Amino acid sequence: MPHSPILLFDFDGVVITQKALEFSALVYSRKGYFNWRNTESLRLIDYARLFEESDSNNRVKALIQVYKAYKPYISNPLKRILFFIKFRRTYPKYEIYETIKPNLKSILELFNTIDAPLGIVSNTKNSRLSTFRKHLNLDKYFSAYVSRDDSPFRKPHPYPIFKVLEKIKQKYHFPIEKDRVFFIGDLPTDIICAHNAGIKSIALLNGHGTEKALREVNPTYVLRDILDITEIELFKKLLFD
Repeated sequence: MPHSPILLFDFDGVVITQKALEFSALVYSRKGYFNWRNTESLRLIDYARLFEESDSNNRVKALIQVYKAYKPYISNPLKRILFFIKFRRTYPKYEIYETIKPNLKSILELFNTIDAPLGIVSNTKNSRLSTFRKHLNLDKYFSAYVSRDDSPFRKPHPYPIFKVLEKIKQKYHFPIEKDRVFFIGDLPTDIICAHNAGIKSIALLNGHGTEKALREVNPTYVLRDILDITEIELFKKLLFD
């Protein structure tokens, strides 16, 4: 008999809101000092996403990556460095206001009723993930976590997926059937990660990514809101039959 479906979630923009990043982006995008350019198509979360994707535990590496990422938008090299320093110091101060994303809690509770293993796979550091685990009582819903500190590789490499599935296998004591594993993400790197790991992918459109970029990497499913997950035939059958 096949095991219950396994749902894996990206963290930022999928499990938690993005208030801190968006507020910080709003503050700095309005500062004329940085002489922003080419920003007509950028959403607030795009300013933050560029930073988030470039971040690293190694501050020198993070600086270099942010320096390159923001080159099209801040022409002055010294101002780019100053932006890196200020943004990195600002957004963590407001993370105390983050919550579980709207509608997600009811979906997690619904899947808990069918004993579906739920996990989180994130490129964030373990200390930050652990803080949110406690603050938002995430252990009530999720049984396995993988942060960037738990893996030698970051998404879109498949290793973080393999690592969290190994944790789930040890906890639930059943062999993993990959066709019953789903990874929910809001960035193309999440979808590519799922493809690389040989599992199904679910693109969530109300997170950090754009619909165009997400559709270009061919996710198995595309959802406008996490509530729409109950319309996927397998889940509808298990949850409501």
